[in-house]
Amino acid sequence: MSYFRSVALGAAMSLAGVAGAAAQEVQERTMTLGHVVAEQFPYHTSAMFMKETMAEETDGKWTLEVHPSGAMGGERDALDALLLGTMDFTWVHTAAMASFVPSFELFNMPFVFHSPEHIEEALSTLDFSKFYEEADAAGFKLIGIGSPAFRYPMNNIRPIETASDFEDIKMRTMGVSAHIDTYEALGSQVASTSFAELYGALQTGTVDGNENALSALNAMRFNEVQEYLTLLPTVANIAVLVMSKSTYDAMSAEEQALIDEIGKQTVEKNNSDYASMDAEALEAMKQEGLKVNEIDDLSSFVEATAPVREKYSQDLEPWVRELMAEIQELPSAK
Repeated sequence: MSYFRSVALGAAMSLAGVAGAAAQEVQERTMTLGHVVAEQFPYHTSAMFMKETMAEETDGKWTLEVHPSGAMGGERDALDALLLGTMDFTWVHTAAMASFVPSFELFNMPFVFHSPEHIEEALSTLDFSKFYEEADAAGFKLIGIGSPAFRYPMNNIRPIETASDFEDIKMRTMGVSAHIDTYEALGSQVASTSFAELYGALQTGTVDGNENALSALNAMRFNEVQEYLTLLPTVANIAVLVMSKSTYDAMSAEEQALIDEIGKQTVEKNNSDYASMDAEALEAMKQEGLKVNEIDDLSSFVEATAPVREKYSQDLEPWVRELMAEIQELPSAK
């Protein structure tokens, strides 16, 4: 059982105690949570869990309005709204968070993490408190770090077994500098195709491959126009649940404690839903004929992308580089 799932019962018991103590202390509040994904994905299912839990534990005093699918803007827009106090919560990818808090670039570098279990072990055993401190200094209340998953590469040219197999494959990546540099370091040509046009580009061969979470690859039916999927932990798909610091600071101590506990359970819900959805997506694509392979030896990929990790870590604080080294020494990284 993963760390995230094993603590769920304990978190629920803790929440019950905090809610009981704070139920009479909370004020009437209407809060908002905006995110960029569709309603079937974990950002949204966990946000709806948060909405329901808030209402239940405050006897209806707290209302959370959830706005999916980018209805309130993109991820950077959401973080700006948190700073302005015009929105209260959001789920965002660490790439967006790094634009405001540079230390989060750690999560965007290639092959820092080697499996979902490696992410879980790192978050449960190492000290990530400085991320919370730096987010606070930047004007955010970081509720939690979640989504222990990866963006896996899919292509139409060949199975990926070693780093050299990426050579000359036209890959569409998320528009994150570290991700682009990663696939270029592996030998790919990186395409700037928009996500909306990607299916057609894959179908016609304008683009040879793409990378994304398993649930997204399946939801977009990319397996219909792609032949090979490699379960290669190239870049993590980690996300953060963030709150407006101005909203949090305006709350009583009892309300803050309740937010902290509900937030922990919301991250748990996101992570559990992510694991389930990705597993179901992978099985569904296999059943439809997608050729899937795993990599036992990551050494060629790690070596090829070493310059990318060096480039993006050299300007970070020493503690970030020290933490990265600790992550890479964990047993699950071996």
